[in-house]
Amino acid sequence: MTYGLAEQELGFGEGLARKTGRLISKALPSHGNRVWEVTSGPAIEPITLDEVKSFSGIDYPDHDDMLEGFIEAVRGAAEEYTGRAFIEQTVQMKMDYWPRTAVELPCPPLISVTKIVTLDEDDAETEYDSDNYYVITEGAPGKIVLKKSVTAPRNTVRNYGGFLIEFKAGYGNAASDVPQAICNGIKIWVGTTYATRVIDPKKPPPEARAFLDLYRLGTLIIR
Repeated sequence: MTYGLAEQELGFGEGLARKTGRLISKALPSHGNRVWEVTSGPAIEPITLDEVKSFSGIDYPDHDDMLEGFIEAVRGAAEEYTGRAFIEQTVQMKMDYWPRTAVELPCPPLISVTKIVTLDEDDAETEYDSDNYYVITEGAPGKIVLKKSVTAPRNTVRNYGGFLIEFKAGYGNAASDVPQAICNGIKIWVGTTYATRVIDPKKPPPEARAFLDLYRLGTLIIR
């Protein structure tokens, strides 16, 4: 799943001459462009099939496969709605330019930063030394903060999507690491989805929203 962070974004690849692969020179918009995607999803879900069946009063196995699919789908919708990652997952974010000394990362909580690289036109990576920055995992969103007197990452060969940050996000590897309110919201949402067969990431059921809103983030500010 890929998400955009700013209004009026330019998609990656815009400005590319398709036949040659060379970049067409043009000024970057002031808001820049950032997108991210989950490249390695969670190994487990924050709630189990048995928990959902017990919560919803379902005591037959006929729809177990369907319910497991609903659990995964609702978890993804709940992550989109809250702006958070629940179980540990790997995320890659691309940027057109390095904005300033601090970079806010989506999908909190932030666990760690795996790498920061610049990309050439063939996507070959040049790694930025991890000694040049701090990783601030506290707070939402987490941040990368450059140390004093270091040179920020530079990319002189690619104007669009030339900076990549890979990081791990989520509350942890176990379902017990996820706040109970989030788990309760997912259980309610799965039960409603089972009854209605409808999932709208922007409009959770009111009963689920009462729990999920406790962890919903505001708009991420792009600088």
